[in-house]
Amino acid sequence: MKPGQSTRGHSHADQEEVYYFVSGTGRMELDDNKFDVQGGDVVLIPDGAFHRVHNTQAHSPLYFVCVFDGKRNH
Repeated sequence: MKPGQSTRGHSHADQEEVYYFVSGTGRMELDDNKFDVQGGDVVLIPDGAFHRVHNTQAHSPLYFVCVFDGKRNH
């Protein structure tokens, strides 16, 4: 994700998801919680939880991998 970008906030009914942050730093929204993330962090997103990622860096990309079971609906 490019510097300053954010994902569209969304949720998935009946589907857990895991985000593995490879490098960079940013901020994660998970329902009403907001917390910093960085390379090496793993975040479990429970079924139906709202989630969004923000790259808070001005010049560095944020790399992360999304892992889930089943079809992707977005």
